[in-house]
Amino acid sequence: METNTSRKGNPLWNTLASIKLAVFLFITLSVTSIIGTLIPQGEADQFYLERYGQDLFKIISTLRLNDTYHAWWFVSLLLLFSLNLVVCTINRFPVTLRIFKRDSLSCGPDYLSRLQLKKEWVLKDKEVDLDPILNSFKNAAGIPKERDTGDGRLYLVEKGKWSYWGVYGLHSSIIIIFIGALVGLFWGFKGYVELFEGETTDHVINRSTFEDIPLGFDVRCDKFAVDFYDNGAPKRYVSDLTILENGKEVLHKSIMVNSPLTYKGVTFYQASYNSIPEVNLHIIASNGRQGSLTVPAMERVAWPEGRLSVGIIQYLPSIHGEPAAQVWAASPNGEADTVWLLKGHERELSLGGNTYKISLVDAKNRYMTGLQVKKDPGVWIVWLGCTALILGFIVVFWVAHSRIWLWIGQKNGKMTVLLAGQANKNQLAFEKDFTKIREAVERAIGDKA
Repeated sequence: METNTSRKGNPLWNTLASIKLAVFLFITLSVTSIIGTLIPQGEADQFYLERYGQDLFKIISTLRLNDTYHAWWFVSLLLLFSLNLVVCTINRFPVTLRIFKRDSLSCGPDYLSRLQLKKEWVLKDKEVDLDPILNSFKNAAGIPKERDTGDGRLYLVEKGKWSYWGVYGLHSSIIIIFIGALVGLFWGFKGYVELFEGETTDHVINRSTFEDIPLGFDVRCDKFAVDFYDNGAPKRYVSDLTILENGKEVLHKSIMVNSPLTYKGVTFYQASYNSIPEVNLHIIASNGRQGSLTVPAMERVAWPEGRLSVGIIQYLPSIHGEPAAQVWAASPNGEADTVWLLKGHERELSLGGNTYKISLVDAKNRYMTGLQVKKDPGVWIVWLGCTALILGFIVVFWVAHSRIWLWIGQKNGKMTVLLAGQANKNQLAFEKDFTKIREAVERAIGDKA
């Protein structure tokens, strides 16, 4: 008792136990979560600068609104809200324990007569067979506990007494959800990776820091296919992925939107695709050497026989119905030049004393799959907390603590039967149950009253 009194006199404890603080933190967390949903997370600084302007960018950058759920202030709010729940739970515990330990058989007929739900019968004879009355009560209400009150016998059927602990399950479930969220924040990651067909990687890129995140295994894109509508919009894209451990294939799955692949807690989602132009060139040098080269965009391809390096500067899929590309070429001595090529048309280029005839044989878009990669080790903790939260709500709002008493004894010199009931919630449902029990007892009493 002294400990409880000292807590109540502590300003810090009183603040942490405040319902106003709980409401404030809940609203603040809700609002900031909405902001974190509206503002795209994990993009580059240039994205926010172009989209929101210089002034808003400063606010977003300072408050880390581009990474809301990892921001120190958001984590602090979660921890403070959890602490508030713990303190409120501790404060409420003695009261709940006192209610739970309350002896509902310690009352008498005077107390029962003051309850709202009650029915009293005064029997005509003092000597009456009470077994039919008691049996009807047991059949309608359940197996009772009983006690001698001196002037009679008191029977009690009590249900849902444990429901007072439901609020603690509710509080605990919220804390479990927060713990799961924090585990995911600090030990999980969100990344992305782009892969060509046949390409393998053992890491992904962190969406927030753009650093490499090792996977601990390899993932390979065996095949990527994309289908388009007539208007050119993508209709469906599918990636065939293979997981490799120490060079051995351990898992294979075709993934698409809403059908990911998960391995060792890491989930790969089909998120996007990209296309890289790739051209096939035929080159004839003035010394008689000739060859064919496949040149992907953003790559430099060497032709050793002709002492030439080639790359693509620009690609146009259709010029007069044919693909075209601006090609860059360089000789070993550093001399370089560019030339536009249209499919089916040959052009000449002079470098390092040699003349090269270059023609664009074919061109196509080479597709790469875009994968969103996520690891959240706290997700099972969050699901556990959500399950407990639902069960907690069911107990708190629907499970009632109900008590129904039947007292049989002498009152004012006459044999009296008194039925009374009380519930802490769901009054309408309880009143219906009480009416059924009252009617059962009334039938058993019959013309004895």
